[in-house]
Amino acid sequence: MNLNAQIIEENGKPKFAILPIQEYETLLRELSGFDSLEDLSDYMRAVRITSEIKNWHSLEEVKAQLGIE
Repeated sequence: MNLNAQIIEENGKPKFAILPIQEYETLLRELSGFDSLEDLSDYMRAVRITSEIKNWHSLEEVKAQLGIE
């Protein structure tokens, strides 16, 4: 998602971001599934790692490699 935010500065530093209401409501919906920013961060990290992994193994393959049933 590209945010069309208007940034308001105070003393030359970003202080506030104003979003179109549709984008704000979309963000609220998307973030409502997370209890905290840490949960969101963990989710984003997991998505990134998942996209980077090229070789997946089934549970059965892992069990066989470890010699467990």
